[in-house]
Order: sequence, then C-alpha cells, then structure tokens
Amino acid sequence: MKSLHNISRLISHLAVLTVLSLGVPDISAGVRVHCSSDTVKAREILDKLQGIENKLGERCVAAAIELTGTPWAPAADNDSIGTLMVNLHGFDRMGFVNNVLALAKSSLHHMPVERQYEISLEDYSRRKGEDEGFVSQYFYGADWIVDNIYRGNLKEMTEYIGGGSFKPKTLDYVTRHADDYPAMKNPDVKDKIRMIEMGFRSHRIPHLKKQSVGNKEVKDLMEDGDIVIMLSNEPDNDIYDIGFVKMVNGEPHLIHISHENGLVVEDPYPLSRLFKLENQHFYGYRWLRPTE
Repeated sequence: MKSLHNISRLISHLAVLTVLSLGVPDISAGVRVHCSSDTVKAREILDKLQGIENKLGERCVAAAIELTGTPWAPAADNDSIGTLMVNLHGFDRMGFVNNVLALAKSSLHHMPVERQYEISLEDYSRRKGEDEGFVSQYFYGADWIVDNIYRGNLKEMTEYIGGGSFKPKTLDYVTRHADDYPAMKNPDVKDKIRMIEMGFRSHRIPHLKKQSVGNKEVKDLMEDGDIVIMLSNEPDNDIYDIGFVKMVNGEPHLIHISHENGLVVEDPYPLSRLFKLENQHFYGYRWLRPTE
C-alpha cells in the first residue's frame, strides 16, 4: 500500500508539473526561421562573441562586424501573419540593429544558445517584448525608442549634450501606405495600427544638430556600440539611417547599411564627414546607448 501511495504521489507531482509547464508560454515558440543556415550563422556569431570582454557595447560592434556584407532586404515579417522571423541573410535597417542587439545581449549568457538569441530578438523588436504578430511590430524609431527605454533596454544620450531641440512630427506612414502591408487588409489590424499611430501625432522628437557630432564633448562621451539615428526629412517617417558607433582613433564611425551600396559596412568616414555627405537627407540625429 505504501508503494502504491508513493506512486500516487509521484503521479500527482507529475500532473502538477505538466499543468505548470503548460501554463508558461514558450516565448520563442512563435519565432519563424528563414532557413536552417540562419540558425548555424547565429550559433557561429554567438561562439565568437564569447571571447570578448564582458561589455555589451563592444559585443554590439563585434556582432555588427560579423554581419558586414549582408544586403538590405525588405522586412521578412511584412506579410499577412507578421510574426517574428529570424533572417540573417538580409534585413532592413531596424532589422539589422535588432539582430545585432539580440546577438550581443544573448552572448552575455554563459554558454548562450540560439533560443536565447530568439528571445532577445523578440524583446528588442516587439512592443512590450511580446510577439503578437503585425500589430506588435515597431514601424517608427520613436516607438521603438520609447518602449525599449521604458523597459530598460536603451538609454537616451541625446539629452546629455546641450544645444538639442525638439521637432514635432506626425508618424502615420503605415496607415497612409496601407497597400504596402498585407496584414493591413484585415480591418481589425488596420484599426489597431491607426490607434498606435494616434499616439504619435505631433510627436516631439528630441535631436541634436548635425554639426555637433564633430564636437569634442560628443566624441569624448561616445562609446563603442552606441546607436546613432539620422532623422529623416520625410514628413511621416523618422529614420533615414541608423547604425552602431565604432570608435577609431578617437573618432566615431558608423557600422550601418550603406545607402550607397545597400550592404552592411564599416563606414570609412568619421560621422562628421558622413553627416556632410548625407546632409540633404536628414535634419538632426538621436543618440542612444544599449544597457546591460
């Protein structure tokens, strides 16, 4: 009888554990993978990042360099489903930044695995860190920044330098170009996106003047892995370019998807020179720092 009682207790414990495990969602269960070689590439990059000093910014630079030569491509998750997709063969500008951040952050774990990278990718690239399809995507830098700062993933550095200002902008590109987004054919999705965009009517975007990037005060404060956003002149969008700072002989350079050749590059020009070359396309810049 005692043996039967012990078996009964064991079955009860297993039942409880089963219920508990079912009640905890697998965060990365919905992540799609473009192809198996993406998983292999993520594993290789994570292995390389393990040999770097335990600092997130330096790992961001290393991850970005590992992705140099990768071409720009339309967002892989711009389909009727809209759930997250791992794709290291090509990405848009925000996709590049989110993948670099996810690889760098997950590499801080002891013996990181691909699943941690997927979880980190979801955390950076989905509103509230939760993948709920198309409506949980960030379509504007301002939205991405506000939410990731609130959740402790980023720190706004723009405010640390004097001479900054704000530019009001209404961000409603997606609803005004709904035909470009398959998921927007669903009226419920369209209504939800419209509600999100209502929060960005006359949104005050902080920024620094372009010429300030050459100031000693800025260069002394910038670090490897900082994020610089060149703010678009387009009326209903806010990102022209975005990338990671790499300090070279005291000068900040940008690792980004080049507008010139459409590939991830370590830009040969310091930011002050790059800003002059791209002067007509943006009005100012934001400066962010990833937090561990």
